[in-house]
Amino acid sequence: MRPETSEKKEFALPAEQILQTASGGGNILFESGGEFVLPDYLPKVQKVLRLEANVLPPAKYMSGSEAQMSGSVLHSLIYLGEDGETSATVLPSKYEFSIPTAGLASPEVEASVMVDSLTYRLSAPRKINIRTRLCAKPQVFAAEDIAPKQSPEKIAGLHTLGGEVDGVFTRLVKLPDTEVADTIDAGGAELRPIWCGATAAVTDVRPTQDGATLRGDVYAKVLVIDGETPKMLQKKIPFEERVDCELQKGASVTARADVISTEAGREQDGGNLYVETVVGLTCRIDEARRIPATLDAFSETADGEVSLRTVQTEKPVFARCGVYGAGGSVPRAGAGAAEATGVLDTSGAVSVDDVRAEDGKITVSGRCTLNSIYTTADGESAGDCTFPFKITLDAETPDGTTATAFARLAAARARLDGDSLVCDADIFLCVRASLRGEREIVSAIDFTAAKPHEKSAYPLSVVYPRGDSLWAVAKANRVSPARLAEINHLTADAAAWRNADLLAGKNALMIEF
Repeated sequence: MRPETSEKKEFALPAEQILQTASGGGNILFESGGEFVLPDYLPKVQKVLRLEANVLPPAKYMSGSEAQMSGSVLHSLIYLGEDGETSATVLPSKYEFSIPTAGLASPEVEASVMVDSLTYRLSAPRKINIRTRLCAKPQVFAAEDIAPKQSPEKIAGLHTLGGEVDGVFTRLVKLPDTEVADTIDAGGAELRPIWCGATAAVTDVRPTQDGATLRGDVYAKVLVIDGETPKMLQKKIPFEERVDCELQKGASVTARADVISTEAGREQDGGNLYVETVVGLTCRIDEARRIPATLDAFSETADGEVSLRTVQTEKPVFARCGVYGAGGSVPRAGAGAAEATGVLDTSGAVSVDDVRAEDGKITVSGRCTLNSIYTTADGESAGDCTFPFKITLDAETPDGTTATAFARLAAARARLDGDSLVCDADIFLCVRASLRGEREIVSAIDFTAAKPHEKSAYPLSVVYPRGDSLWAVAKANRVSPARLAEINHLTADAAAWRNADLLAGKNALMIEF
């Protein structure tokens, strides 16, 4: 399956001229939801068992100096009707926000949207007000020319010192929506499906020279009524997709999966259930680049100035995504399970509180907030609980390493054990780490004043480096660094001119003015 790549062909220009930078404007908070009225064919709400929100990925529209993002939120409501029967419905709403991109050339925007908080209020048996606060973490990638601008006039005796900066070229690849389907054995029972939901996670990414293979799982759930008894049937469905694109050696590839839609029903022939899920896959490719740049410049014969600017440098050191296990135990009473005889289903959300990269490890800490629906002697009830998690990955973490993590709950299970509720969670985790810093480079060279400097009456003179580099000595005396190296029998190339070790042991230098 060939992906539809984002339009970033401009980043294929010569690397010595282009530096790609990523900027983030912090978290953006906004709201979705509203007032919803249940249709007449659904039972009235007596008791809410679960309300959760699934945020669909945003669509992007570039408009002037900003990117306008919009999408949908699907609120899944599972409740008890007036007659005590378990019912469910999905209530959709819209969201939108914008990301400034002013001053950036050909920007590409990435923004993952997560649920920050979810509250509701029943104002009538068929009317529910939902307030969903969402959080987006945008990143804007843009290319800029780092070649210094020079005066159109001839620059006499100009000397430039070259070097390299660490950069990362990021490509976002969106695959066509993937349909994942399977059947669930109903065991011959006359089951009536009333709700279907799913989560998806990429469990493994295998880069190759000509692309990457993505493997993952869809965790589908179908809430059915067996006679008068509710049951939650589950199915884990694997998928595998291919990203076809040329990768540089050492490129890091991560991917995430988003559930776009789900559908479940009874098969016409046989009593089994079918489940169909549409999954959207987004792949991010980060390639390290060493980009040549001009670090300093001066002229022997003309007055003028060199303008410097600071650029952000970045070198990827770690990237991984997969599913990791976590678990915890809470008192039954505190989780609303004091009268429970069993657990019908458990679901919830994951939040990342801290990411640390140190001592050869990346540690991601956060919380799992779970909602469980219980079976009791009087029907169904529900309760919430929270437990912490900590996932540690081995990685190179040199000084200056910065790590980021994205987490989502892939699947959850819970069981009663004496006076405790034991919870197990499968957490999808995507971690990236990079070595970040700053470097000064030349942004403009302007020696327009044609004012020659007088030559010394004594062509050969002696100077004392006093720990300076060869470049610093040449610049201070307005002489050719290449000629300075030659007459002092220094054979090192220009890359070593800024290194003071080149002059180690030399108390004096001959200079030809």
